[in-house]
Parts: sequence; structure tokens; C-alpha cells
Amino acid sequence: MPAPIRLQLPNERQVAPVNAYLFTKPEPALVDTGTNAAADRSALQAGLAANGLSVSDLKRVIITHAHVDHFGQAASIAANSSAEIWVSELAYEWLVDTPAMWQKRIAYYQNYFLPRTGLPQTMRETVLNFMAGSAKTAESVPRQRIKIYSMDATLEMGGLDWQVLHTPGHASHQTCYYQPETRQFLSSDMLLAVTPTPVVERPPTGNRHIPGLPRFLDSLDLVESLDIDIVYPGHGQPFSNYREVIARQRKRICQRKAACLAYVRQGCDTAVSLVQKMYADRPVTIQFAGLWMVIGYLDLLIADGRVSTQEIGGVIHYRAR
Repeated sequence: MPAPIRLQLPNERQVAPVNAYLFTKPEPALVDTGTNAAADRSALQAGLAANGLSVSDLKRVIITHAHVDHFGQAASIAANSSAEIWVSELAYEWLVDTPAMWQKRIAYYQNYFLPRTGLPQTMRETVLNFMAGSAKTAESVPRQRIKIYSMDATLEMGGLDWQVLHTPGHASHQTCYYQPETRQFLSSDMLLAVTPTPVVERPPTGNRHIPGLPRFLDSLDLVESLDIDIVYPGHGQPFSNYREVIARQRKRICQRKAACLAYVRQGCDTAVSLVQKMYADRPVTIQFAGLWMVIGYLDLLIADGRVSTQEIGGVIHYRAR
């Protein structure tokens, strides 16, 4: 069966390398790009060359979601080829106005989201500096080079029709692609061997963040309903035991949600105090990396009616019901 060719790219700013997937026929098409760092550019060029291609040969680039490790090279590819850059209607603005979108997200984190977690100023600066560094790795794609696909579209890749699936959770605009005849699934960061982080995003209106983890569990339900033979993830090796992966992630989330509730009952009433308890095994300097998961567990508990919130001195406090 026509299968995507996995190209593993270093992704130096993150823990795990990122996967791009190449289809060579009937026309060269690439799903995701890696970051725009030199190491990722070299790795992509080497991966294409191993398949008798160069960047200039690409005809289409399909972006699963607008995180820098997945669309970072889109502008560079557009500048060095005739490739069309395909992106969903929900992620479009991130590709055509990247600096402005990053500026809005950083401002939201700096002025609203991070202060309300109780995160110390030094850790806030670490988060903001990381985001600012990530923002520098991606450039906008000219609007005339972009093709927009809808959330119920069908995309042709490798001579086959792939169904677009909207699977929010890790990102509100996350899309995956399912090929029902060959039972292949390009999962990007929606389904990984480990639970993907529910990234907190700036809401389109107001200040309340979009709850990621509850939406991720809904997306797991959708994916579990599919008949899949092999999953091609955005990070890590392809795998077939997708229902086992889903069951394991649900169990882990349930356990961690219960632990989060127990700590709230013990008096841990801010997001930062919960991070310190739930990620006590990690060095203090990187404990903040658990913040997004803790917010996700709290979102689930709030949705369940198990926890309520109150803002005190600009910080959100949590109480068990």
C-alpha cells in the first residue's frame, strides 16, 4: 500500500525529534516541516535527497497544526519551490501573520495567564523567553501561496484520499488525516505514545483559556472509533496498538486527575502549588513544564463539578466541592 515515508528531524528546542512525512507519487507532497533551525533544514534536505528529491521538487506541503516544530520551514519551502502550502481554516492566520499571532499569545501569557497561576516571576520569564525563542524560528507564508482546507475536507496524498479530522486538545486547530481503505492514520501530535501536552492558547474572545484536556479526551473517543492499522505520529515511531495507547492515556489522565483533586483537598489551592506537588520529582528549574498538564487536570475537575475557582489578589485559587 502507498505509505508515507517518515523523515525524522532534530527539533532542537524540544525534547523529542519531530516527524515529517513524505509522499513521492503521484507528486511530491510533504506533511509538516520541522522547525526553521539549521539542523532541521539540513535533515529535511537529506531526507528528501535520500528519496531522489530536493526542496524545489515539492508540489504540496500540508500542515497539521500551527506549532513551530510542524510549520517552521513552510515559508522557506515556499521561497525555494513552487509548492502550495495547505493549512486548515482554523490555523490559517498563524501561517500568514506569524509574528502578530506570537505577539498576541506572548502578551496573553505575560499579562493574564501566567500571573493567575501564581508562577514566580523568574519562572514566568523562563516561559516567556522560551516562547520568544520559538517565535523567532518561524516566518509568515505569503497569502498567495496558501491553500485552505476545511475541517471536513478530503486531501489527496500518495494517490489516495485522506479524510481530514479535527481533533482539538493539544491544539485547538489540530488536524489529522485518515485513509479508510488502507487504514492508515497520520495523527500528528493528537495521538502519541505518551499523552501530548494540552497547550494553553489565547482565546479568540475574553480571557478564559480554551480547556485543552477535556477536548483531547473527546478527540480520543473519535480516534478510537476508527478502524486503524497503523498510526504515523508527529513524534516517535509509528505504531499499531492504538487502542492500547488510548486506554493507557485515559487511565493515566484519570489517575493524575484524582491525584490533583487529592492535593486540592489537602490545601494546594493554586496551579503552581499543584505543579510543585505533582512534579516534585523534577528539578525545580523545569517543574514549570508540568503547568499545562496541571491546568488540564483542573479543567477536567471543574467540568466534573469537583472543583470551584476564586480569584484572590490576581491569582486563581481552587477549592474542592
